[in-house]
Amino acid sequence: MDMGSIAAALGGLKTAGEIAKTLLQMKSDAERQGKVIELQSVILAAQSSAIAAQSDQFTMLEQVRATKEELAKVKAWEAQKQRYKLITPFQGCVVYALQRSMSNGEAPHYICTNCYEDGKRSILQNAHPKEGWTVFACPLCKMQAPTGYRGSVPAGYADDVVKA
Repeated sequence: MDMGSIAAALGGLKTAGEIAKTLLQMKSDAERQGKVIELQSVILAAQSSAIAAQSDQFTMLEQVRATKEELAKVKAWEAQKQRYKLITPFQGCVVYALQRSMSNGEAPHYICTNCYEDGKRSILQNAHPKEGWTVFACPLCKMQAPTGYRGSVPAGYADDVVKA
């Protein structure tokens, strides 16, 4: 928050109070009229400073909200990524696979290694390029992980991958 705006608003209100006291002591209308104009000017300046301070406060609250939202996303991703393990289900095919113990009833699937590193969960899809060999393809970044097989190849849990 801009402390200068707050100080200016408080200073303006103090000055307005002093002008008001002086105004009450004046006897002539001409002097009083001049002080009223000065008082109005000081009040407007104080009001402007108060509005600037309020605007700064709103901006800071918005930044705090955005930071909290980003922190919540990071924490959620940290929890999500613990559910996966890096595996090689087929020669030359490296993916992250859901661990059975952390599946919560979710079907086995693989997620993209590129997207995982970018903090995203992108479930790989069975794809059949023109050559006929099945690959697991990422719908987001278009990465492809070859299976070395033709036809549909089911994904498995990380725990089910046979260690060679």
